[in-house]
Amino acid sequence: MSAQNLMAQDAGKLLRDIRGMRVFIAEDEFLVALALEDDLLSHGCTIVGPFTRLHDAKRAAALEEIDIALLDINMNGQMAYPVADEFLSRGIPFIFLSGYGTAALPEAYRNTPRIPKPYDPGMLMKEIRRLIG
Repeated sequence: MSAQNLMAQDAGKLLRDIRGMRVFIAEDEFLVALALEDDLLSHGCTIVGPFTRLHDAKRAAALEEIDIALLDINMNGQMAYPVADEFLSRGIPFIFLSGYGTAALPEAYRNTPRIPKPYDPGMLMKEIRRLIG
């Protein structure tokens, strides 16, 4: 099989793996939220959000059916850790999208997957795929 066919198979597998997933987005930067939404919709995901305020994100995190979540750590000066805690308690995988380095995170979150901003869409899709296994 040619390298091009293998790449096409890998791309198709990625699309199948995440198609139909409900992805929660908490991101206070409008353009980043819009880009995330566009990238995920193009892969067949359903978007829950995006939420730009921590209060709204916390409420939705407790009530919505979600397969995976993307969380900005600092939402308008408020840390999104209560939302992360909700997902931990519900067993929902999540990824931090942030400019914060691992050392800046509280110990409890240092092993949480983190993608730096500005994010790379390919890296994001690979990390989502890895988390949903």
